[in-house]
Order: sequence, then structure tokens, then C-alpha cells
Amino acid sequence: MDYELTILLVEDDPDTRGNLCDILEMDGHRVLVASSTATARELVNEDQIGLILLDRHLPDGSADEFLPELHRLAPGAEIIVVTGYADMDSTIAAFREGAVDYILKPINPGVLRKSVARIAKRRQIEGELAREQQFADEILETAEAVVLVLDLEGNIIRFNPYFERISGWKLTDCAGLDWFDACLPSREREAIREVFLDTKEHIETSGSIHPILTRDGHERQIRWSNTTLKDDQSRTYAVLAVGVDVTDLLAAQERALQSERLATIGRTITGLAHESRNALQRIQAGLEMLELELGDRPEALRDVDSIQRATHDLNNLLEEVRSFAAPIHLQLEETSLPEIWRRVWRHLEVARSGRDATFTERLEGDGKGCLLRLDVLRMEQVFRNLIENSLAATEDPVRIEIRCQKHGEDHVHIIVSDNGPGLNVEQREKVFEPFYTTKSTGTGLGMSIVSRIVEAHHGTIHVADPDDGQGAKFELRFPLSMRIS
Repeated sequence: MDYELTILLVEDDPDTRGNLCDILEMDGHRVLVASSTATARELVNEDQIGLILLDRHLPDGSADEFLPELHRLAPGAEIIVVTGYADMDSTIAAFREGAVDYILKPINPGVLRKSVARIAKRRQIEGELAREQQFADEILETAEAVVLVLDLEGNIIRFNPYFERISGWKLTDCAGLDWFDACLPSREREAIREVFLDTKEHIETSGSIHPILTRDGHERQIRWSNTTLKDDQSRTYAVLAVGVDVTDLLAAQERALQSERLATIGRTITGLAHESRNALQRIQAGLEMLELELGDRPEALRDVDSIQRATHDLNNLLEEVRSFAAPIHLQLEETSLPEIWRRVWRHLEVARSGRDATFTERLEGDGKGCLLRLDVLRMEQVFRNLIENSLAATEDPVRIEIRCQKHGEDHVHIIVSDNGPGLNVEQREKVFEPFYTTKSTGTGLGMSIVSRIVEAHHGTIHVADPDDGQGAKFELRFPLSMRIS
């Protein structure tokens, strides 16, 4: 016997009970016996019953009356009605009440065994299906991978809890929505829709990396494997996409590549700076001697001063490139972010002298949310660069604002904004790239250095959309793990 049933035999005749027990136990089933509906109620409540053999006429009731109650007491059990005589009406009534079979006395052992075997086989299959379903559900619940099902129009049928965790989207909010419009960056929608259409046509599309758009507007890079789902007629009814989040891996690869590039630049600049400083020092020494000889020639002295400024600028340029290429080693200390940007604003007093420039700050609560462990000098460099850029880009009157607040339970959120011309599409995409600049002078390394400093603090910085569509707006986030307890 492949599948053992626990059978409740409800029969008031002792000889019939004995014969049926022998037949059923011979096939390996476990048999419980009851001679009345009262005893049957007690046994049903105490055991997990798979099959009930119910005599139609019992001392304290009939099968017609007892069937509905049995279904309530043992909703998972199958019921076979056994009777010494039958009529069409009682047979129909029994089936209407949920009986799966109707057997006449005297019972044919072969007929009974086949009926019970059929039920046992069905329950075995149902058990296997239930285990497979549980296994599939457990995979969907625990797998560290995105599982996404779309209908043939690209609408969301289902995704798993892991996708909810990494994206912030809830299935209850997204079911039925267009996947491409709801959860993908606009620039990628058409390309990814083409992948979806190819998958529908059974063209191999696995292995591609495409981003998703999280609920809070960030992107995560996912490596997708795609296939189709078919019904029992082999007709495609949905597209299944399984994805692995490779955002952190790609970021790590990019950091490694960037570190390699920076190391190469650093070695080159170190040698260049050494030789250049020697040459600049010789130039400076020569200019100082020349100044002494040209004491009575003011026009010539102005030329000498111009050369000295040029050598100073060149020296600063070498220092900025060296600073960009050098590894960042943080010296963390407990500090207040507002104190840092207030000090930077004071230090820029000469740069904004004579200009209509004002600075405001908005702090959540009493500003305690802006207390962190930071490298003070490095963070001064960050805010100095952001504020200097605003002063340089904005015509008077200049209005610069910094907001600081706790963001959820994980981050401190800082917004630096101004009322200037803002950034165009190209500038937004390239502002943190090394050597990118829109100025006529400078290396284009300032914002790249800012980005490196923020990342060294395990934070993020990005260009955001200004609140009123005017000016530039930068959002910085630092983890609360760096917050002062």
C-alpha cells in the first residue's frame, strides 16, 4: 500500500464492523470504529481522519442527518455511505451532502478496496501537490532573488517578497499595473519592452542587466533570466522573469576599477608634482631675485606678479589632482554638521564680499539629528565646494539653503539648494565625473572629490529635482550608524 489512510468506520452491526476492519487493515489502513453518531463525534475530534465509512442507519441517527455535521467536524475527510438498501432519492441526497461514493450491503470486498484505493491514491496525489506548492511558496518567500510574473500585455500578475524588500513596492498596490511604466526608469522602458516581446516569442533573452526603479526613486541593477509559462494546452499565458540584484557587485567592480585608475593617476601625478614643484621653486626663486632688481620699474614688477600668480595657480592645480588621486583616510570625530557648513560660510566671506548673498538653514527639531561621527576637514571640503559652486553659478541675489533632517530610521538627509540656473541634462549626468567642468578654468575634479568623500563616509550624493523647478539641488545621505548615540 503506497498511502495509508486513517479510516473511521461508523457501523452498528458487530459482524459487519469486524469484516470491514479485516478488509481495510489488510491493505495497511488504520481503522477506528464507532457504533453510533455520538462515538463518531468523539473520534472525529480526536484524530486526523482521511476517510469515513458511514452506515446509513444508526441507532441514534441517520446518514442523511449526520452528513452535514461530519463535514463540519472533519472538513478534510472523504465520506462513503454504506447501506443495506438504496433508492435514487437517498443516493442523490447523499451525493449532494458531499458523499464521494455509495456502497450497498452485503459489501463486495473488491468493490470496497477499489473505492478506498482510489481515494487513497487521490489523497496521495493531493498531498504531493500540497508539498510541492509549499516548497514553491517557501522558495518564493525565502529566495534572495526577484521572481516576477507578467501577463502577455506586460501587466504585473505577481512578484515575491524579496522584490518588495529591495524595491519598496507592494504587490497589493502594483497588481494589474503596467510593469514598464510603474517600476522601470523612463529611459529604459522601450529597450526592456523589446526584451519582453522577444521572450514572448521564445527568443533567448537571459543574462541581460536592466535596472528597476524603487519606490523612493532610486535604481537597482538586476540581472534577469526570462522564460514563458504555459497552460495545459501548451499555450503561453505569462512571462516569468527571475532576477539577481547585482547593484552592489557592479558598484564594487566600479570602485575597484576607479581605485585602479586613481592609483595609476596618483603614481603619475606624484612624479609629475615632484618634478614640477622643483621647477616651480626655481621659477619662484628667480622671480624673487628679479623683483629685487626691478624695484624701480613698476610695469615690470606687475609682469613679475602675474607670473607669480600663474605659478601659484599651477601649484594649486597639481595639489588638487594629487588630492583627487590619493586614498581617502578618514579621521572621524563627533561633530555637528551645521557647525561645519556655518564655518565654511564664514570662511567664504571674502569670496562673497560685495554681493547680495544670503544663507539659510532648516533643521529638524533642535538639530540633534545632524550630529554624526565625521571627518571634519573632509566635510568642510564638501560644503565649501557645493557653496562655492552656487556662488559662482548664481547671479545676485544669491539664495543658498541647507536642510537637515532624519530620513526614516536609517539615514540623515541633507539638501543643499540655490536659486541659480540649475543643471541641464548633461550636467546632471556628468557632474560627478572626474575632469568634467563647464568653467573656463579649473580641473573639473571638485565634485568628483566631493562624491568620493561622501562615499568614504558610507553616504550618497545625487542631483535632485528642485522644489520649484528653479536652481540646483543636491541631496546627501549619511547612515545613522555614524550618528552620535
